[in-house]
Amino acid sequence: MIAKNRSIPKEVRIYQAIVSRLPINHPRKAELESRLARKRAGYKGEKELDYHISQIDHSKLTILHDLRIPFNDTHFQIDSLLISNSLIIPIDSKYYAGTLEFYPEFNQMIQYLNGNEKVYPDPVLQTKIQARQLKAFLISHQYSPPPIEPFVAITHSQAIIKNPTQNKEVSQRVFKSPGIFYKINPYLVKYQNEIISDQETKKIVKFLLKKNKPYIPDLKALNLPYDDLQKGVECPACNTFGMERFHSLWGCKRCGHISKDAHIAALKDYFLINGQSINNGQFRDFLGISSIHQSRRMLSRLDLNRSGEKKGRVYTPGKTFPLWD
Repeated sequence: MIAKNRSIPKEVRIYQAIVSRLPINHPRKAELESRLARKRAGYKGEKELDYHISQIDHSKLTILHDLRIPFNDTHFQIDSLLISNSLIIPIDSKYYAGTLEFYPEFNQMIQYLNGNEKVYPDPVLQTKIQARQLKAFLISHQYSPPPIEPFVAITHSQAIIKNPTQNKEVSQRVFKSPGIFYKINPYLVKYQNEIISDQETKKIVKFLLKKNKPYIPDLKALNLPYDDLQKGVECPACNTFGMERFHSLWGCKRCGHISKDAHIAALKDYFLINGQSINNGQFRDFLGISSIHQSRRMLSRLDLNRSGEKKGRVYTPGKTFPLWD
């Protein structure tokens, strides 16, 4: 059973909104496009892993994707978590291309790609630390978890895995995504004795879902060039900014496309880039609307929470507003 599916990371949504509104020749365009590309690649690898996990017999497993759990004034993240009555399996997804050499005795992995050499922290050690944190977290909240066996999935199809020192843990815990069943099955066979009941398993799953805190980038830390971002409503047909409002419709001056609700995407961009609150004046300025009354009507028809009165009224996303869709 899949108790938590994976959704597009909030970082990807935010970077998409930023990059789309930066002028082509802006000096930070390439940097932010690169960040977006890395986040998209990681998500692609995680979805690849999800597919292969979905091919495993789920009858005795509960699966949670993309968990971020608070622990000791920080957080630890688990890309995929498989839970049964007898075993917990955290899996860390790594989307690395090239040749990957594991050197756990030095707590590092070396990537060789396009003639370049790059050193990364040892993924096996990372996932073992996550497993230790998960165990400590559950115990600290009066849960008695079954054994925890962590794994590392290399999700890039072009990656070559090497284990120069023939380290046993690397051989046991690292795999390419398609081989997940053959890697974890020996552990599923080994741990067959029921350690916790079905009810206790459900409690752990429910607790982890409750404690999950998705990562949202600190917009201030990104030091965004707000003054350089393009304002206006983007045409969904030709991606030109500056659609005009007339007779309750939006029209594109460039391609002639007509839309009823193009302003929703623009409002979503505003929330993602500037924070999740907006007033009437900010709405008019960002979307290019001159009429206070027209903008008030538009805001009132959306699923937005309202606080304050008159000029002090502020709007925030409601439960069904598609902020992260």
